[in-house]
Amino acid sequence: MKLAVLFWLTALMQVSANGLSQNVSLNLKSAPLKAAFREIERQTNFTFTYTDDQLERALPVNLQVANTPLKSVLDVIFRNQPLNYVIKNSTIVLADKPVIPLKDRLLITGSDAFNKITGTVTGPDDKPLAGATVALKKGSPSTTTDAEGKFTINAEPGDVLVISFVGYETREIALTAANINAAHHYRLNEKVSDLKEVEIVVAYGKQSRASYTGSASVVSGKDLEGKPRASFQESLQGNVAGLQSTTGTGQPGASGNVRIRGIGSYSASSSPLYVVDGVPFVDGPTTVLAFSSNTLAGINPNDIESITVLKDASATSIYGSRGANGVILITTKSGAAGKTKVQLGVQTGFSQIAMSDRNKPLNTREMTELLIEGVLNNNTTLAGITTNQAAYQYLVDQGLKPNINTDWADVILRRGKFSQYDISASGGNDKTTFFTSAGYYKQDATVRDQGFERANVRLRLKHKASNRLSINVGMAPNFQKLSTIGNAGLGANPIRSLNRLVPWVAPYNTDGSYTAITYNPEIVRKENRYDTRIYAFLGDIGAEFKILPGLSAESKMAIDMSFTDDYRFWSPLWVDAASVKGRAAEYTSLLISWNITNLLRYSKQLGDFSLNATLGQEAQKFTSKYISTQADGFAQSDLYTLASAATPFVAWSSQAASSLVSYFLNTSINYQRKYYLNLTGRIDGSSRFGRNVRYAKFGSIGLAWNLDQEDIIRDLGFIDMLKLRASYGTSGNQASDLYGVLGVYTTSGSYNNSPAYSISQIENANLTWEKNNPFDIGFEFGILDNRLTGSFDYYRRVTSDLLMDAPISATNAAGTAATQNRNVGSFENSGIEVSLSSENIRAANKNGLSWKTSFNISTNKNKMLTLSGSNQIISGVFNREIGGDYYEYYLPGWAGVDVQTGEGLWWVDGTKKATTTKFTEAKAFNQGSATPHFFGGLTNTFEYRNFSLSFMFYFNYGNKLYDSWGAFTSNDASSGITDYGVIARVDYDNRWQKPGDKASSPKMVYRGTQTGLSGQNSSRFMYDGSYIRLRDVSITYDVPVKNTVFQKLQVYLRGNNLLTMVKDDRLRHDPETYIGGILNQNLPIARQFLAGLNLTF
Repeated sequence: MKLAVLFWLTALMQVSANGLSQNVSLNLKSAPLKAAFREIERQTNFTFTYTDDQLERALPVNLQVANTPLKSVLDVIFRNQPLNYVIKNSTIVLADKPVIPLKDRLLITGSDAFNKITGTVTGPDDKPLAGATVALKKGSPSTTTDAEGKFTINAEPGDVLVISFVGYETREIALTAANINAAHHYRLNEKVSDLKEVEIVVAYGKQSRASYTGSASVVSGKDLEGKPRASFQESLQGNVAGLQSTTGTGQPGASGNVRIRGIGSYSASSSPLYVVDGVPFVDGPTTVLAFSSNTLAGINPNDIESITVLKDASATSIYGSRGANGVILITTKSGAAGKTKVQLGVQTGFSQIAMSDRNKPLNTREMTELLIEGVLNNNTTLAGITTNQAAYQYLVDQGLKPNINTDWADVILRRGKFSQYDISASGGNDKTTFFTSAGYYKQDATVRDQGFERANVRLRLKHKASNRLSINVGMAPNFQKLSTIGNAGLGANPIRSLNRLVPWVAPYNTDGSYTAITYNPEIVRKENRYDTRIYAFLGDIGAEFKILPGLSAESKMAIDMSFTDDYRFWSPLWVDAASVKGRAAEYTSLLISWNITNLLRYSKQLGDFSLNATLGQEAQKFTSKYISTQADGFAQSDLYTLASAATPFVAWSSQAASSLVSYFLNTSINYQRKYYLNLTGRIDGSSRFGRNVRYAKFGSIGLAWNLDQEDIIRDLGFIDMLKLRASYGTSGNQASDLYGVLGVYTTSGSYNNSPAYSISQIENANLTWEKNNPFDIGFEFGILDNRLTGSFDYYRRVTSDLLMDAPISATNAAGTAATQNRNVGSFENSGIEVSLSSENIRAANKNGLSWKTSFNISTNKNKMLTLSGSNQIISGVFNREIGGDYYEYYLPGWAGVDVQTGEGLWWVDGTKKATTTKFTEAKAFNQGSATPHFFGGLTNTFEYRNFSLSFMFYFNYGNKLYDSWGAFTSNDASSGITDYGVIARVDYDNRWQKPGDKASSPKMVYRGTQTGLSGQNSSRFMYDGSYIRLRDVSITYDVPVKNTVFQKLQVYLRGNNLLTMVKDDRLRHDPETYIGGILNQNLPIARQFLAGLNLTF
């Protein structure tokens, strides 16, 4: 309450003026009019009121005065402007100078006659600039260019024509008797951006880079357009310091892992909050059966204007309980006043596995060679076989078919086709602007009959109803179609078949029927059905009302809706459905998120101080509904609906809901635009937590010092921008389980052979938020006319009250075990981030050579701090212990191969002082972490004349990978003759064969037990995950379009994942996988090639 009273008292303060006799001193050279206003506001008690449109039409100011009365200074400033000013108390209000229509002007004859000047204004590429201001330096008249860049103005010899347009350098042209009647074509050069004045999208609005106290990175829409990827998340890889974006599967459109400054939770989500045009977005999989679904893949990257990644407390705490893992703000494109612009884009290409040679399956000859060795090395059960011929005959007798040589890579994999088509239109006038687009995207997976399709439409309308009221409406329906099959050990997984099927079995008999392979991948492809469809809609409507100068109110209501339809059909020929004569399943889900935001914004200049404040209220409601039905028994092979089945098998449904209510205040105060203080407070209430702790408070403090405004720095001459900033605060993370706080009974129990309730989850009324306390300190700089810019950050974030589903002993009446959601401990993430951008060669003209480089590198160290009564939790192959890394592997240690005997060796324990040949004697110990030591990207862009070349390298160093299925494919011949006994090529190339061999893989032993058993999981199947990848390459040519109907015609070639260099030669799979580092028989990452065409008219 006190804070609100203070806010309103500050909002209502008025500082009395000392009159126009106040003196000011200015030294402005080609400065924007806004800069003059800022200096006057700083030196006097006056403030200015204006519109963005007025500033865009204003001419630059050149003025040097010392201790001069304000009235005189204002008269000089506005003398040549298309604007007038009016003083109301202590406020200076801008107004347009009247422009007399040409038809009403007095035509003067004789020596004083005016000439009607006509001309065209274009950019450096000769494209017309609509809305450019054309004025006479002496004052009126002034005019603006039309949609074709043309203008008409009356002038006389001796006048100076001043042409200006936002984002371009202003030109002045002296008119003489010789040139006044000539055809006029004026080109404006693009203005080099002043980094301090560049506005970036931040939480609930925009701010200049100079005034922002938070740590934020911006990715331009140009860095996303035309990339052959279904989701923009993939294109963030290597472009943002501190952000990891990894895709563990080559399935198009799949949901990857995005982490900002490390892991944020134990069992709740570690993904950032996504906000699309101010609307919180439900991300990740929404389907039941399609593991690879991704709601964010429904957003066409070509519709994105910019992406801002918020990383520290000052940037994210305003989002309270949803900002702990960082925030990604997606701003989609909107229209601009002027001639309607239509853009058309077409792409086509293909994809293939990125590392095909490294994991090429062995053929029958190579497998036979290994198995013969295995038979001869079996000195126990097969001791009597001593020759190659005898061993070969034994294998044939066991079922080896030497005349069959199936290339399973050819059966399962393919060269996938890719195509994308986009069209958009934008334009409007000074009252209403629009942007609309439609797109279609289709990408085949590198596995046969799997793929992804998307169709999307987007519309954004902005209308200025009056000088006070503006309305903003957006809608974006999209459709996704997926054909995906599960990963890991699922029998239908085609990658499992690729990695494990032996070459002497075939998918078909000689008569064309299917062979008796247990999980025949051709039955999966041709007889089963895997069809998932997602129908989504994102819409919002908002309004802004300017109550008073400096005071405005905004309100927005939005809906994010997703309906999914999963259909699966398992043929009677498929092993899992053969006994029931075929099975079909239909799963549907409906997810709806409503969001309402109300904002009150206030800004005020108080002498040398400026105040900006935003008071807000937000409410969100999320609902979900799932329905599942299954049926068995299909008499006809081509009837797939459940109505065609004989026996209903499963029918169930579930519903859930959660709500969040929030109140927040963000204030920013600066002194002379040098020193900035940002304070944020937010209160969140969530239905997901216990009644005792349902509400939580979050906040932050941010400080910034623009050192470039200090005389000592300014006098150095080469520093254009230098800002020091720091922040500290708290944000939160909600539980993923909507009802994790409640006690839950299940009806699946039994007591004395009768149905009974049993407790499956114990209530925890004190279950509360995960709390994130990040600290950040960094600086940003620009030197040498901003030819070298960059930033440095050090961060440390501590996450406490980690959420975990803990087991409870079986003490309830039913005698069954239960769980309880608890807050169990804490960990920290710390690291540094460095970003650099340079203009190595700046073009002297539009056809000159330019070379730009951008580079970023990040580190992150994770450390477990507390575990609530325990020092260690073993979770699968990971050891979560105090002082260790969250992703620390915990496995028996592989010690290599005995040089003399070829047997496998394991370390007895973590001291690595003794080895053993018995796996059962090897104790597990820490083996390294899946967290990389550092990662980043390097991009170079060259432009010359109409050509441009750009390429990016992504690098990742120091992490470990673990192949969870390595014990099956490195079976060392222990599997014998079976359909699924293939051996990995890495073992073929690096096996022990005779005494003295220094090998990484042990000897082959047919049906042996010393190595090669599926349960012998150890660090033998761990790899160094370090790699460098040529991530993106593009070559573009801008076709000259002068005297054509086109504004732009561009053709290009692009490649993705063209080259991958790995550190570990033993690595048998692509090194890119999910954050946890587990290789889980996923679809390999694809290499892509495409050609494209862009048209603008």
